[in-house]
Amino acid sequence: MDNRRIGDLDVFPIGLGCMQLSGRRMLEHRERAIRTIHAALDAGVTLLDTADIYAPDAHRFGHNEELVAEAVASYSGARPIIATKGGITRVPGAQGDVWGRSGTPDALLLAAEASAARLGVDSIDLYFLHRADPAVHFTDQVTGLAAVKRGGLALRIGLSNVTSAMLLRALQIAGGPDEGGIVAVQNERSPQYRADTDVLEICTRRGIAFLPWSPLAGAGLFAEHAARRGVSPQRLSLAWLLAQSPVIIPIPGSSRPQTIRDSVESTRVNMSILEMRELSALPFDQVSLYPDSEPEPPL
Repeated sequence: MDNRRIGDLDVFPIGLGCMQLSGRRMLEHRERAIRTIHAALDAGVTLLDTADIYAPDAHRFGHNEELVAEAVASYSGARPIIATKGGITRVPGAQGDVWGRSGTPDALLLAAEASAARLGVDSIDLYFLHRADPAVHFTDQVTGLAAVKRGGLALRIGLSNVTSAMLLRALQIAGGPDEGGIVAVQNERSPQYRADTDVLEICTRRGIAFLPWSPLAGAGLFAEHAARRGVSPQRLSLAWLLAQSPVIIPIPGSSRPQTIRDSVESTRVNMSILEMRELSALPFDQVSLYPDSEPEPPL
């Protein structure tokens, strides 16, 4: 399978979502986490996805960015593209972590500066607004995101967890890939969750990369078909996603070298139109793994 594009970048069709490498269960397995990232890169992966909030708890905010930076620094091959995200807050509270949003231009600038420092770079390869802040006009949030790029803290910018109306408004403000604006969208999409088809259609028309997060949710729905093909349900799920549009670049998570290697093998699965239709016709639950309880911001 040919590589895909994120703006001016040539990218392997499968990325590595690094969030679970900073889960509590992985704290005792930092070496394995780094080996997993190295295994992904050895297998051909060129995109690593992280975020400032990916951490075991609020006290270790930025943990995943630092882990990714360590893995990349210790890797002997070509340096990968690193995407990270900001705009969500996470602070310690009396009853556990307190989550919030902070999408003002100043807050996004500070978040990007902190992410760049943790990643050990002057400019972030790809910086996403993680989730929109309902208390801040969306125009101001996109303007702030564009300012992060204009100031040199990010080389490219993208949006995560957006509706089609939000994406179209952002394109009016910042432009698309041809204008040096929005080059990628990261929304949930998987066998289990297939909303935002309108967002995917806009991305396909405009040449904007669409990075499905949690792309393996509900992979068991494809178990029978996968068994007939002699592949894992996870591998078939990724092949199904890749066949939906040339702009799709799934970012499956993995906590072991062997699972990311299996994900990479999805690029070798040929998906016929008939099989695509059969898989898409299977019943599914439209259940988000991380639903957004906040209202949309004014556009």
